[in-house]
Formats: sequence, C-alpha cells, structure tokens
Amino acid sequence: MRRYAALILLVTAVSLGACRSSESASSGLPRPSRAFCEAAGRYDEKVGTRTLSMRQHVEYLTDIATTAPADIEDEAELVLDAMRRRADGDVSVVDDPEVEASMQAVTRRAGQDCGWYERQGL
Repeated sequence: MRRYAALILLVTAVSLGACRSSESASSGLPRPSRAFCEAAGRYDEKVGTRTLSMRQHVEYLTDIATTAPADIEDEAELVLDAMRRRADGDVSVVDDPEVEASMQAVTRRAGQDCGWYERQGL
C-alpha cells in the first residue's frame, strides 16, 4: 500500500507542477493535438482534486498515451504500462527512474505546449 501511495504521490506531484496560464513558455516543438492537451488537462484536474483508483489512473493515462505527440509517444506508453503493471500488483515500477523521467517528460510537454506554464519574468 505504501508503494502504491508513493506512485500516486509521484503522479500527483508531477501533474500539479504544471500551472495553467495564458502566456506560453513553449518548448519550440509543434503544438500537440487538442485531444492530447484535453486528455492531459482532464488528468491533471482529476489528480489535483481527488483520489483516483488505479483503474481511473489507467483510463486517463490511456487517453494521454493514445493521443501523445510522436516525440513523447514512447514515454507516454511507458508510463501507461507502468501504471497497468502497478494496478496488477507490480511494485517494482514505483521507484523506477525511467518511469519517473518519462512521467516528467509527458507532463513537461503538456505543460509547455498546451499553454500551462507561464514565464515568470525571465
């Protein structure tokens, strides 16, 4: 149970790190599809406002992975696979650095290119 909580905490922390705003701090990559931005936005909102079941995490992450831009498609699939494995009882994915890095990459891409980050006077 503790490892499950740690994985959920990681997902929540990474998701909440993306502050929505109207001013862009884009990555310079092409804007992701509307479907990806909406899927990532729904997940960010749900993770930030309530506790989700493993099944719900998998559902939201499936939407993100199936609409992810090509440059982060592998990372999105890895995160989805890790959550599915965790839902099946595999605790090895909880502290996996590759899973953490992939989650950060997906969140960064959504945050920067879906209009979530704001430049802070830099």
